[in-house]
Amino acid sequence: MLAYIIVVVALLLWGALAGCVGQRLGVALALIPALGWFGVLAWFGWLGNMDSPTGDALPAYLLIGLLAFLAGSAATTRLSKLRAARRERQP
Repeated sequence: MLAYIIVVVALLLWGALAGCVGQRLGVALALIPALGWFGVLAWFGWLGNMDSPTGDALPAYLLIGLLAFLAGSAATTRLSKLRAARRERQP
């Protein structure tokens, strides 16, 4: 359970960072966890641990991490658009 919380917090913050920095750098930041995920899958496949209890939990980590990353990215993107709109309204 603690591992799920760590994944959620880490990818929520990573998504928030990706949402704040802009579109091009945000895409580059989004590729880092994706490449890391494929590295983990390759590692587990190479070791033959895909059928272990840890390997069985990998899809759950993927889903939880993806949702956390998207939530963090969407929240900061929305907040930055609201801040920009407020700045335009001020004289």
